[in-house]
Amino acid sequence: MRPPSLPGAFYAIAAAAVVADQLVKWLVVGSLALGARVVIIPRLLTLTHSRNAGAAFGMLPTWTVGLIVAGVLIIVILVLYGRTVAGCRPLWVGLALQVGGAVGNLIDRVFRGPELLHGRVVDYIDVQITRTYTWPTFNIADICITVGAVLIAYCLVTGKAEGGKRQAERPEAEGE
Repeated sequence: MRPPSLPGAFYAIAAAAVVADQLVKWLVVGSLALGARVVIIPRLLTLTHSRNAGAAFGMLPTWTVGLIVAGVLIIVILVLYGRTVAGCRPLWVGLALQVGGAVGNLIDRVFRGPELLHGRVVDYIDVQITRTYTWPTFNIADICITVGAVLIAYCLVTGKAEGGKRQAERPEAEGE
């Protein structure tokens, strides 16, 4: 039996995440020079145009092609897994956010570089945690990935993921 297909809302959420991410990145690149800063809330929030060649927190900065391949594989796995849990709304919303965030950053890795497949992710949100520590700069795609991970973890920890899976697989005619 084929797994249930994902609802159209899954693809709409993922697409909205990509569009929001790329639109803001386009605005940042078009209006702020690389390294430029705009203070939004003093000692808390600054927009800073930066580029990240690596993965989270700048890890693996020389592995751009490997990160692209990993990104494509992760997107495929998330969509395939999403088809098996389509009945659990918080889980597929989390997966959709992760897919959208991954696609947003993947677009940068493929196209925002000195040459194709050697791009850097545009980051711009700077949050100052303490007087001496600022969280590493991030973007909307990173927020989507993180919120998606929280939703997925919630579903897995509470057992809602399994409940949604069973519900999606349960025949309609069972004595309800």
